[in-house]
Amino acid sequence: MISKHSSRLPIWVLSPREEQQARKNLKTATYEKCANFVQAMADCAKANGMKVFPTCDKQRDEMKSCLLFYQTDAKYLDDERDKIVLKKINKLEELHQKLNSKE
Repeated sequence: MISKHSSRLPIWVLSPREEQQARKNLKTATYEKCANFVQAMADCAKANGMKVFPTCDKQRDEMKSCLLFYQTDAKYLDDERDKIVLKKINKLEELHQKLNSKE
């Protein structure tokens, strides 16, 4: 069986595992989009050691602002969910084509 999707549920309903994957994908995408802010914070932390918090407040705030922008706006999570639904649709279409070509 190609998909473990229940035929009783609409294709757009995500399983808990798929929802978890969407959130993981969002986290990865967020860190990619905010890479320059994350790197600036890491560089500041390396340079300042124990004085990281008072010295790197600006970098921390910029990094936090960027990360929260993507992680709290529902449209970005919805985009990741849409990608998973499209993958599911494509798998079902491929299965349908394979079954039709065997007939």
